[in-house]
Amino acid sequence: MLRWSRSLISLLEIAAVFQQQEVCIKDLRFHRDCLTVSVLAETGIPEGKVVERQNGSDTALKKMLEEVRKYAFSGYLKVALLRDGDRAEGLIVFDAGDPVSSVYVFRRSGSDCERTYKGGRAVEYVWQDSFCSSAVISLHAKIQPQEIGRLFQGSEINRVELLPPPWIPHPVSMIDEEMLKDMDAEVANKILAWSKSGYDVQRLLTLRETSPQKVTESLSYFEASIEKLEEMKETLRFLKTEGYERETESLLRKMRDPERVSDTQAELETLRNRIERSDSQVMAEKQIQHDRERKKLDERIDGVYDLILDYHKMSSRGTPKKKKCPKCGGVLNSRGDCPKCIGAEETVAFGRPLNPRLTFDSFVTGPNSSFAEAAAKAAAMTPTKVYNPLFIYSRSGLGKTHLLQAIGNHVRKNSPQLKVMYSSTEAIEEELVHSLASKRLEEFRSVYREVDVLMIDDLQFLAGKEQIQEEMFHIFDDVLDKGGQVVLACDRLPKDIPSLGDRLATRFEAGLIVDIQPPDLQTRLAILEKRTREDKLSVPKDVLAFIAEVCRDNVRQLEGGLNRVVAFSSLMRSNITTKLAKEILTRETKDVKSSNVKVEVQEGISYLVEEEKPEVSHRLFVTKLKEGYKGLAITRGHPRVLREKLGNTDALVFWLTDHESKTERTVSPSLERIMLIIEEFIRPDKKSVVLLDDIQYLISNTTFEGIVRFIRSIVDEISERPSMFLVSVNDQSLRSQECSILEREMEVIRTRE
Repeated sequence: MLRWSRSLISLLEIAAVFQQQEVCIKDLRFHRDCLTVSVLAETGIPEGKVVERQNGSDTALKKMLEEVRKYAFSGYLKVALLRDGDRAEGLIVFDAGDPVSSVYVFRRSGSDCERTYKGGRAVEYVWQDSFCSSAVISLHAKIQPQEIGRLFQGSEINRVELLPPPWIPHPVSMIDEEMLKDMDAEVANKILAWSKSGYDVQRLLTLRETSPQKVTESLSYFEASIEKLEEMKETLRFLKTEGYERETESLLRKMRDPERVSDTQAELETLRNRIERSDSQVMAEKQIQHDRERKKLDERIDGVYDLILDYHKMSSRGTPKKKKCPKCGGVLNSRGDCPKCIGAEETVAFGRPLNPRLTFDSFVTGPNSSFAEAAAKAAAMTPTKVYNPLFIYSRSGLGKTHLLQAIGNHVRKNSPQLKVMYSSTEAIEEELVHSLASKRLEEFRSVYREVDVLMIDDLQFLAGKEQIQEEMFHIFDDVLDKGGQVVLACDRLPKDIPSLGDRLATRFEAGLIVDIQPPDLQTRLAILEKRTREDKLSVPKDVLAFIAEVCRDNVRQLEGGLNRVVAFSSLMRSNITTKLAKEILTRETKDVKSSNVKVEVQEGISYLVEEEKPEVSHRLFVTKLKEGYKGLAITRGHPRVLREKLGNTDALVFWLTDHESKTERTVSPSLERIMLIIEEFIRPDKKSVVLLDDIQYLISNTTFEGIVRFIRSIVDEISERPSMFLVSVNDQSLRSQECSILEREMEVIRTRE
């Protein structure tokens, strides 16, 4: 009873203090436009009850924090600042006097740019703003601290992070020239010039009072530091800082202090890396969107060729008696499927229908896909027992969708009691938008979260879509928690999906990751032969061999090439010959010819080979091996693809990947590690050729400046040895400025017309 009484008295004392402060506040007049509309209120943070409010000053925040701890305050402290039209608001949330989270929002004047910072960085900005006299600091009670933590995940802080940052942005005041009259004229002029330039020289003035001799000793240090700060300002000036105004402002303030050069330089490097990563993400997202549109166009074109192909087969067989479906009596299509029954069985409100033709039996396995197929079969035969989640990645058109649907068809046939759902990121996004509009969100969630086997295609389209990522995260967790099987397909590794949240990336990587590489010539030929048998097409073997030779990129291109040749032959009523195939597949033939461009390369020179695919660079590499040069290849593609081109020649091949392999030498995208491998390989007394293909992958994992330094180092090493350095790059995937910089460093081999 006594304990409760004391607690009640404490609460009454706190209330009395805040009431007294609130009365005092009524006498204050704040002419602050930033108080009229709260930026953070728009994010759902409640206003609560304002119990104290002060203007910003050097000590205002410190004093208010002392009161918060003294009275075990629960609520949040807010610092609001309006300056030059820019609006900023920061919160520090407390629970019984202990800091629990912090959020800071900066909104640029005259633009839609808004940035949110959380955790320790938010606290730092709150401290900085609190020193401005135009800032308004207020305490807000009667709110639930946990609510803000749920609104902004990752905003948690502790007592240590609440401490003021080591660098506090005190305004730099001009020094009085009278203070320097007793100093050496040259020294005094330097100090005065630095002060006028905005640098903090108080340290030198303090030394002058205690030890005048140390002023001269420290002068060279200050001079070197200020020179570095000037270089940093120049670097910052050329950075694309739009959207990073708050960080830029913070850096410019810190650049006034010559004694904190190392910290400022580290923060500048961090900002530069963030900007570069952001630019890379934007470019990657645009590329994904471009791939999305191109895929839709290819599907429409393939649909037209399929119609022509169906007509060709009907014409070649005469007018056969139409077969009817045993279930509904409807007419079967050319492939023996009933559109009505498939539609009735597979038409669902959510997800996409499974294609009954995409099974394990119809999948042609080669060295490029044997491991992926084995993993898919294991997941289909024993769902949830092995490889959960199973993540399949490859370039477009290599069979990811086929394996996903094969898993679904196998489970549906052999375990009909299990709920199977096949969908794509695009479909889920459309369903989510429709569900929100029609107020069927709970139905959308329950349908996906109650399945036993969930297969999702085209995960790369999650890039930059936070809402769909949030829903996907919960769907993913719910299916796994109830013991379901998840199979995912993507055209890249999880960590390479732009703007993908860490939570999702971690879960995608938790199971087995398998990849599918482009098929070799023998596999491509087997795919064409199987297709002609299934569709009962009469195509000469030499034509199939030609199509397999020129359509190298993926299976979709391969089958599309066959469809085009057959469709054109049917329309023109001509025989299918190699000559006809060459005329039709002009684009593919042109790509092959580009790989036969004759280029002479010389020792001691490094070459930048600009090409859409590493064809010319690979051919040059093989040519030099045949001439007796020792070869080192660092390739982004699977080494077996390069070895197919090597033939009887031999080379040291490293697979550039984060993936661990039991059969191949691998190297992670670390410039230091790659540099060491190359330096150990090239020798003054040994003729050698070094190949590095797909430099874009290295750029996406490091920084462009780092790549330039790396290239320069290799170029210098190569120039003094009987060696050659070949770098393959798709110049269309780089910014023009980046491409120009690389072209200045090396000799350029252009393969495009």
